[in-house]
Amino acid sequence: MIEIEIGIVEPAVLARVPAVEDSLPVVRQVLRALGDTVGAEREALEDAELALTEACANAVEHAYPEGGGIVEVTLGATETDMLLSVRDFGRGMGPPAGRRGSSTRGYGLVMIEGIARELRIGGDAGTEIAMTIGMGGPMVATVDGAAPGLQPAERVVRRVVAVLAAQVDMPVDRTLEALLVAEMVGRSALRRLVGDRVRLRVSREPTGLELRLGPLEERGAQAAVQESEVPGIGAVVERLADGIEVQRETLDGVDVEYLVVRVNARSPA
Repeated sequence: MIEIEIGIVEPAVLARVPAVEDSLPVVRQVLRALGDTVGAEREALEDAELALTEACANAVEHAYPEGGGIVEVTLGATETDMLLSVRDFGRGMGPPAGRRGSSTRGYGLVMIEGIARELRIGGDAGTEIAMTIGMGGPMVATVDGAAPGLQPAERVVRRVVAVLAAQVDMPVDRTLEALLVAEMVGRSALRRLVGDRVRLRVSREPTGLELRLGPLEERGAQAAVQESEVPGIGAVVERLADGIEVQRETLDGVDVEYLVVRVNARSPA
């Protein structure tokens, strides 16, 4: 299960992913979504992606020798820099950078130090690798006065769904349908957000994917589905999804909704 929180007031992302190799392309796509939103130069974004991948790979390889575990990735941006943090809650640091051993991941930390303007390694329970990496240019203004966080949120939804669809061997035609569902749901639902953080959860199920998005205002989930209606076809989300559910919770004393959509690898009957 992948859990992602995306700030709306300012571009910032918190992702919690399983400590497995399959999580690496997910965090890379989340970083790209944020970098594209704030106008990071391509070369600078590629450097940030390389450093983030190495830090996450270190956690995946060393933090949880018994398996399981979570890696927490925090991404943010200033006018000139990308701020990246990778934290695990396992046994702590792997082999020191530059020391020969059975693993080559230690050399990745040397590479990170060469890319980052600042690098800090610490943590009481587990390890945190925090990096500051130049973006190569100033942050761009948002389009049409939109809230900064909505742009990376929409991009994150699409890109995470694309990665997980590939990991469950979803056929190309069904992947395109899953992306269409994610795009329609994300675009409409995010306009009905409660609070200043998008909470996204994407799970790989035995038969496909489950997407949970919120917190939304009352009837926001239903409206997000209805707004996908096309004359003569009906609600596209209903036609392509294998299951739609509205989950209700109380968040900070406010009743909110979460829209849950399931898309199987096979097409719905």
